[in-house]
Amino acid sequence: MSETSTFTPSLSPGFNRAQNLSRFVAVLFTLGCLVMLSTALAAVVFGFVPKTPSGVGLGIGFPNGISVDFGAVHGWTAVGATVAVELITVPVVLVLYHMRKLFLCFAKGEIFAAQPIAHVRAAGFWLTISFFTGIAAVYLLVLSGMKDGFLRVIHFHFLGALPGIAIRFESALFVGIPTIIAAYVMEEARRIASDNAGIV
Repeated sequence: MSETSTFTPSLSPGFNRAQNLSRFVAVLFTLGCLVMLSTALAAVVFGFVPKTPSGVGLGIGFPNGISVDFGAVHGWTAVGATVAVELITVPVVLVLYHMRKLFLCFAKGEIFAAQPIAHVRAAGFWLTISFFTGIAAVYLLVLSGMKDGFLRVIHFHFLGALPGIAIRFESALFVGIPTIIAAYVMEEARRIASDNAGIV
């Protein structure tokens, strides 16, 4: 028996407002995705061109207090700083991309289909991955010599060495894993609804 992959229940007339809001939210996620993507690309450029022609160092700052001063590093430390920024930004870009696709599905009326569920699962996966890549990025930046600013975020360290824990990344883990589980629950509910629709 082949399972219908595009099963969608009849939508109420009042769902039009949700569709319009979904289009608006999709635009917001698109803008966020472009900003983070430009940050990821800027890190690669700054790794090769760390200063302006006048000698001012280039850098990237994140809202959580982490900043990367490419003008203060060179050689392998510059490579490490670039990789660290990619570890922070790329998973976020993928989360925002899948959230954009999810709300575009909602805008088209696809709320109980395989495609939006797949985007929920992918967003949860990359959000979970961002927990680990974010911590790796913090340690990599510290190893690159950028300890200032991390202690404002991480609050404590062990004998002046590497930070003990990256507190700011907890939410990614505790939101990402439940999102993945929710996607599997949604998939099972979709399958059951599709089977019941076939019986009727």
